[in-house]
Amino acid sequence: MNWRVLYVASRSEKKVNQRLTDLGLESYVPLRTEKRRWSDRLKTVSTPMINGYVFVKVSDKERDTVFKAQGVLNYVRYNGGDASVRDIEITALRSIEEKGYFVEGAFSQSLQKGDKVIIKYGPFKGLTGSVKAVAKENVYRITIESIGYSLTVKVPEEVLVKNNNK
Repeated sequence: MNWRVLYVASRSEKKVNQRLTDLGLESYVPLRTEKRRWSDRLKTVSTPMINGYVFVKVSDKERDTVFKAQGVLNYVRYNGGDASVRDIEITALRSIEEKGYFVEGAFSQSLQKGDKVIIKYGPFKGLTGSVKAVAKENVYRITIESIGYSLTVKVPEEVLVKNNNK
């Protein structure tokens, strides 16, 4: 069974995830947790890392079961079929979520725009990506290749190595 990607109704990712779980399906919504300040209090909130997407692990026979969950719109399509996500990519998303690595920022000067990189150790080991911009901090855009989606992740430069197998 592969992980597939679902389009879901706006702002319903967590509810759809729960409905899929209630149907007995393995599903996942990567969340980022942040503190938000209101005039009278500070609150920790969890929001989806990728708006409008829910990942679900289903067999071909179970494919249509997901539409029983209210809020599921369709499967994300890629190269003429359902987008498929590898386990290593889901593991990387879970690591990003657990460690709180999801940020937006800038790049160090040692890597240049367009450089292909591989993460050589740590929770993202084996994930590949490319440098999309260069600025002041160690922030790298990691591409989930099977669906063409990019995340901006802050990782130490020492865990990256240039990928010469372009």
